[in-house]
Amino acid sequence: MPGRCAGFAHKGRLLAPFVFLAVVLFAGNAQAVCRPSGPLEQATVAWHYDGDTLRLTDGRRVRLLGIDTPEMNYHKGTPQPLAQRALQRTRTLLPKGGPVRLARDRQAQDRYGRLLAHAYRPDGVSVEETLLREGLAVSFIMRPNVALADCLLAAERQARLARRGLWGLPAHAPQPASRVVADGSYRQVRGQITSALRRGDWVLLKLDRRVQLRIARADWTGFEPADHLAWRGRTVIARGKIQSRNGAVQMRLWHPAQIELSK
Repeated sequence: MPGRCAGFAHKGRLLAPFVFLAVVLFAGNAQAVCRPSGPLEQATVAWHYDGDTLRLTDGRRVRLLGIDTPEMNYHKGTPQPLAQRALQRTRTLLPKGGPVRLARDRQAQDRYGRLLAHAYRPDGVSVEETLLREGLAVSFIMRPNVALADCLLAAERQARLARRGLWGLPAHAPQPASRVVADGSYRQVRGQITSALRRGDWVLLKLDRRVQLRIARADWTGFEPADHLAWRGRTVIARGKIQSRNGAVQMRLWHPAQIELSK
């Protein structure tokens, strides 16, 4: 018996490196890798506004594509939950005075004149993917900037299923449509679609006769079912910022990943 145990231990020592390598390879394959889809521009970080906005040494402001981090609320008082942590994580990934590699998508700037880009460290690590996987950001996919949409959504899904970061906070758990407050915060809202209609350039879905989901008809491509009337009666969870518009509680949906059937 001692000989058999010793033999097993010896084999275990021989196998250990291979087991470790297999685990590493499996983990790497299980994770999405958001590689740039085009050429990279090298720049230098001068300042961090928050987790998803930078300033470069040449004066340009950069808004990271595909994500939204909690707001610091510099002019409105208290930062949103985990805003400081998201900011610090971005500072760690892209230190002040250090290099950043930027990859463009389809749209060069947003309406505020900020450069829109995906950010990478010199070692190739995607900043947006990292923040999403750690639960320090939520996905914010807007057409036409969808080159890395699938990869970024996969990273967010991992964090959501594991309840990491933001997804572990009670405020980010699915809430009934009857209880949400239009305070501009990101929420998961559960309810039954009680009405569905097209009005001008919009598709409007109403949750529990209270929360209106607004989808631009230009963004409706990819939503399934494609017939908006077929959504009536479905119980869903919608993800986005809850806002007030003309006295009504509303949520803007930009991408099909923001709504799913509720179990």
